[in-house]
Amino acid sequence: MGSSLSVPLREQENLKELFRILDENGLKEEKEQVLSLADYIDSMDEQFGKVLSELQEVKLQLDQMQEKGLRQSALKTVRAVENKIGEARTQLKVLKARFVDGVNRTIKGFKEKGTLVVDKTIDFLGIRRGLEAVKTHLHQSIERADRGIDRLSNIGDDMHGVKTHLGNIKRELAGKEPLAAGSCDVEAGAVFQMQKMLYGTIGVLNGMEKQTDQTLKQLDSLGQRAKEIRKPSVKESLRSLQEKRLADKGDPSSVQKMKAKKETMR
Repeated sequence: MGSSLSVPLREQENLKELFRILDENGLKEEKEQVLSLADYIDSMDEQFGKVLSELQEVKLQLDQMQEKGLRQSALKTVRAVENKIGEARTQLKVLKARFVDGVNRTIKGFKEKGTLVVDKTIDFLGIRRGLEAVKTHLHQSIERADRGIDRLSNIGDDMHGVKTHLGNIKRELAGKEPLAAGSCDVEAGAVFQMQKMLYGTIGVLNGMEKQTDQTLKQLDSLGQRAKEIRKPSVKESLRSLQEKRLADKGDPSSVQKMKAKKETMR
């Protein structure tokens, strides 16, 4: 199981085998829905990796900031966003493990009993909870980044004001006119660059949250249709065939015995 979690789902043999089973049983729509869920998990894992890598680059940029207070505040924000994204990615790994386990149990049940009962073998409730947890962590990551952007703006403005006042003291001592505080040139400074990076991260996270919402809707649809996927087992098919043959021969007592035996076995 451990090694399978590092392999993209589309490349795993058991999932390919499940798709063959669904195809053979005429369940093409269900195959597409299961494939969509697999693609979501693979895609999200890849996007999490990219976002975390970009945040590492952001932290490297912090070393270029000369203002210690601004650097520490920015680092605090980046770490908070990074931690939340890490939690979301961990939850995604749990979700992937449940999905892989469900696929394996579906195939095993079909081979052993001749039944295809997706709604009993794939843990739809557990997967849904996992998706909701991923969405929650994504939303919290966005909120952390948004608050960080505001905090950086406030610190940048405050620092600019302090610098202007200190400069005015020196100007007054030199007999020069004081300067108005005015507004700082944020775009040219480190604050703007940090905000720009965080805005980009928020854009990616927003897209991932919407993707999760869409997957939740598809999962609900798959869960409803999965109850209709159940195919009669080989044993059930043979038993029904025997009943039909006895009925054709006009032996109602034998048919009743077969039905009674079937009820007992249940």
